[in-house]
Amino acid sequence: MSISFILLIIGVLLIPYMKLGIYMLEWDFLSIKFNFYFNSILFSMILGLVTLSVLLYSTYYLQGEINFNYYYFVLLIFVGSMFMLNYSSSIFTMLLSWDLLGISSFFLVLFYNNWDSNSGAMNTALTNRIGDFFIFTFFSGVMFYGYYFHSFEMICSTMIMLLLLTSFTKSAQFPFSSWLPKAMSAPTPVSSLVHSSTLVTAGLILLMNFSKLMLNGKVMFILLLIGLFTMFFSSVAALVEEDMKKVVALSTLSQMGFSMTTLGLGMSFISFIHLVSHALFKSCLFMQIGYIIHCNYGQQDGRGYGNNGNLPMFMQLQLLITLFCLCGLVFSSGMVSKDMILEMFFMNNYFMLLSIMFFMSIFLTFGYSYRLWKGFFLSFSKIVSVYSSTTIMNYLSLMLVIFSIFFMWWLNYNMMVVPSMFLYVDFFGPLMYLLLILLLCYFSFKLLFKELIYKFLVDYFAKNSIYKIKNLKFMDNNLNKFGFMSFNSLGSLSVVFTGYMSSFKFNNLVILVFLLFMFL
Repeated sequence: MSISFILLIIGVLLIPYMKLGIYMLEWDFLSIKFNFYFNSILFSMILGLVTLSVLLYSTYYLQGEINFNYYYFVLLIFVGSMFMLNYSSSIFTMLLSWDLLGISSFFLVLFYNNWDSNSGAMNTALTNRIGDFFIFTFFSGVMFYGYYFHSFEMICSTMIMLLLLTSFTKSAQFPFSSWLPKAMSAPTPVSSLVHSSTLVTAGLILLMNFSKLMLNGKVMFILLLIGLFTMFFSSVAALVEEDMKKVVALSTLSQMGFSMTTLGLGMSFISFIHLVSHALFKSCLFMQIGYIIHCNYGQQDGRGYGNNGNLPMFMQLQLLITLFCLCGLVFSSGMVSKDMILEMFFMNNYFMLLSIMFFMSIFLTFGYSYRLWKGFFLSFSKIVSVYSSTTIMNYLSLMLVIFSIFFMWWLNYNMMVVPSMFLYVDFFGPLMYLLLILLLCYFSFKLLFKELIYKFLVDYFAKNSIYKIKNLKFMDNNLNKFGFMSFNSLGSLSVVFTGYMSSFKFNNLVILVFLLFMFL
């Protein structure tokens, strides 16, 4: 026991520095090599956890489907190709896993076999084929590095541009973003897997494998610009999109842009950590939204939702926690990596326009998160509703929630060189109390004003004004009263005036003639 315990401690201490390589075959171009190091092991662990949850979730979501075995088979190929890409260290294995990812995603999006899924699958496949062409040209161009009839610098810069374009197609960055929302025609478990830890992260993982090539000023600036623009336009699009699955897809696109911006800042490992934490809470968010869609007879349009407040409280809390993680609120996994990225971005002297775009994109994250919550739980328009609460569904994404909060917090605490002020409770404690005080003040203010407005409109204004105006007898009496008052006032004025003029020994008739001449 003591020996195994010592070995375990040594393993834990050495894992961050360890790199294990397995070389099966090496024959010119055809070589099969796999490298196991900290990043790939951590990512595959998270991918395994998400995949297990999605496979269990599929049994609930696709219950009674005829092609269920076919779906499981293609899904396992899809996940296997992602594991292979994660560990691959040679051109052959990388190309093979890259192609397998694209092909299996095509069949998964095509699963329902209707017009919408056909359109989405073709869009996904054709856009990814462009990426396949770029990666093939990139690896072919690498062969020319050794030859001297081309300028080395020219070849190198061209190859890096091809690598960037490859990652942009797979991670749905700016010019190639259209396929990501269209891939939402796949079943929700597939969306949960595709948008959290497999297809959209593949491009970023490829760039992280070549992270030393990225440390060029111009390349980093291109990454920064494309990431910023993707963040901005996807956040704006998420504010006006009505399909709730597409809103979550656009939020994924925004987070991918955020990770790309982080790579543009030169922080490869922090971008990777943000990617891992995003994989956990985004898969959980998709599961919750799939459950709500399932409970609303497959209704994806946010305008048709209502009466979801009767859903199990546990599910609502899990959805709320995942939205908190997405926003990067205090005590959530998204907070530490997001806070550090924000800090590093604003430490650099970028153009004012870029800083405003970045800030607006981060701010709009709160906008579409609130819109999601409001669309689900603050509308009561629909009467018909069905609820299928199962034990599996209640506790399935709980593991993902726990991991996305506690595990990622622990990892960020240990692996990233973050100032201890941001991690210790003695900083967050007063901050939390301050936030609670502000929240209490806000709610008290709202309640007080609501009460005052209600009292004024219902009691005072209505009883003393509106009811009396509507009452005709009251109006008649009022008019008589006003008429009498005006007659009295005019009579008293005439007495004063005639008294004043008669003091000058004028006759009343003279005064009347004088007035007539004056007015005429």
